[in-house]
Amino acid sequence: MYQVGDVVKGVITGIQPYGAFVRIDDHHNGLLHISEVSDDYIHDIRQYLQMEETLQVKILDLGEDDHHFKLSLKALRKDGGRYRRSNVQKLLPEHTLGFSTLEENLPIWIERTLHGGKK
Repeated sequence: MYQVGDVVKGVITGIQPYGAFVRIDDHHNGLLHISEVSDDYIHDIRQYLQMEETLQVKILDLGEDDHHFKLSLKALRKDGGRYRRSNVQKLLPEHTLGFSTLEENLPIWIERTLHGGKK
């Protein structure tokens, strides 16, 4: 009935420090882990979610019995809520030096440390 990627409406039935339990229907429920609520640091999940709150969530994974789901609010964002590895690499500056600077200077640093002199 439900598939990974489906956006469904659910009601919060329980809140714990690590996430919230969401009832989808009479036979299906899921866990909305704290890491899937926001990209921001969450000190108290109750500042973001309330008992009996109705919300839309995206199904990230189906349990072995197909009745318990892993859910996400972040994945509802237009960008999918996550950076794919290739996208993250595009955001990082390109480094051309690598370990060459370390390789060149390490013998000098060792010599200085062992003999206490400056070279």
